[in-house]
Amino acid sequence: MDIKQLQTFIMLSQTLNYQKAAEKMQYAPSTLFKHIRLLEQEVGAPLLCKTGRQLQFTAQGQAFLPYACQIVENYHQALERVGSVGDTENALTIGGCEINMSCSLLGMFEQFSQANPQTRMSMMTVHNAGVPALVRNETMDIGFYYSIGESAERGLCTVPLYREPVYLMAAGEHPLAGRAGLRYEDLAGVPFIYPHDTCCFVSELLRRLSGRGVSLGRITYLGGVQLVVEHVHREGAVTLAPCSALVRYTNGYGLVKLDMNEEPLLTWETVVYKSYETLKPAARALAGYSRQYAKKLVREDGAGLLLLPQ
Repeated sequence: MDIKQLQTFIMLSQTLNYQKAAEKMQYAPSTLFKHIRLLEQEVGAPLLCKTGRQLQFTAQGQAFLPYACQIVENYHQALERVGSVGDTENALTIGGCEINMSCSLLGMFEQFSQANPQTRMSMMTVHNAGVPALVRNETMDIGFYYSIGESAERGLCTVPLYREPVYLMAAGEHPLAGRAGLRYEDLAGVPFIYPHDTCCFVSELLRRLSGRGVSLGRITYLGGVQLVVEHVHREGAVTLAPCSALVRYTNGYGLVKLDMNEEPLLTWETVVYKSYETLKPAARALAGYSRQYAKKLVREDGAGLLLLPQ
């Protein structure tokens, strides 16, 4: 049973569309048709069918899906295990925005480093939107970045790890800090500070405010989290922080989460690399570890974080 056929089958379970699956997997649609045809021949049953123009699973396909997922997961774990006992001294360059590298995923990097002490990890901090390009030109082996909604990057493999809410934060003495059930209209004229204007959090917040006809006060981008926090305290401004960074922002930076009575702003934490098959052992091990870490994080959190299908 060919692993690429199983990966195609699993991807189609997520997209229910050959064209979308082909774009994600960097194959021609005809190749995916061939994968499914060969897999069905080996299984001895139809796995997918079309009702009108809609691709659907057959009963046999639904029954086969969890086994296919388990086989692929075992395959990845086997490769990671082989890599972990092989040459783990490979230099590994990873990167992401400052919030990811120093807050949201810091625990994961620390745990991975402890479990793989021979791996030399170089960590790059860049603005969120620039991560895929640095992976594409091989400046980074693996990148971690946030996106609003499903992310697809040309020529790259993007794996969503979990989905989480993003909160508006302010200093404890801010006039809005003690109020319950805030609306976006309450932010009119309030200064806003954030590290970079290219972050998807900022774009989504400004889009929602614009839809309500709400204008913030002065908007400032300062390039670093520490500068942002200092100015939030000093200028009575608000900022944004994802759920996984909440402890750092509250305990470390002294900010509080505003009690918003609005639909949550949700973001996807995503890992990106060129190709799982071509990753060197240490990078492959981290890619697999990130999936396991995400599952553990969601189980332990149980509230703000939601696991995405992989």
